[in-house]
Amino acid sequence: MEMHVKNKLPALLIMWVMLLPSCGYRLTPVGGIVSEDAKTIAIPVFVNGTNEPNVDMTLTQAVVNEFLTDGRLKIASPDDADLILRCKVVKFDVTPIAYTTNTYVQQYNISISVDARLTETKSNKVLWQEKNLGSVFTASYPVTLGDITVTKIAKQTAMTSASQDLASTIRSRVLEGF
Repeated sequence: MEMHVKNKLPALLIMWVMLLPSCGYRLTPVGGIVSEDAKTIAIPVFVNGTNEPNVDMTLTQAVVNEFLTDGRLKIASPDDADLILRCKVVKFDVTPIAYTTNTYVQQYNISISVDARLTETKSNKVLWQEKNLGSVFTASYPVTLGDITVTKIAKQTAMTSASQDLASTIRSRVLEGF
């Protein structure tokens, strides 16, 4: 019986691959809201609408890296790109989540939100727009009492982590449509 199943496996695999197109699945460079003709994307530095210095730069770099790693769209200047992704950082919240017995803050959570808009450059058509798009996971960092440098480094690490999460969400919205 086991030998009989092994002989049919290649045929079943071929049939499954042939049925994929009829099920609506397709293997394309991009999907969702971006046309297959789009090859390049411009990602100008995000506008910082918060009081947190450098969050715009950290988040912009995370989004650029996300698209570079993905590789389906090449990064280009706004003048040469098929698409332009413009974002404004609208929220950078630092919320205490843990305290010492003396009520000193021991740990913070960081959450970031942006207003994002993807535009097709030739038609100037807005393909996707979302307000208050936030990081799915919040990033936390510990407070080291008596050593502000260690706390600042931990905060920067948490900001980078939250930015990477949000960058992944943005890439997913642009390329997969969800």
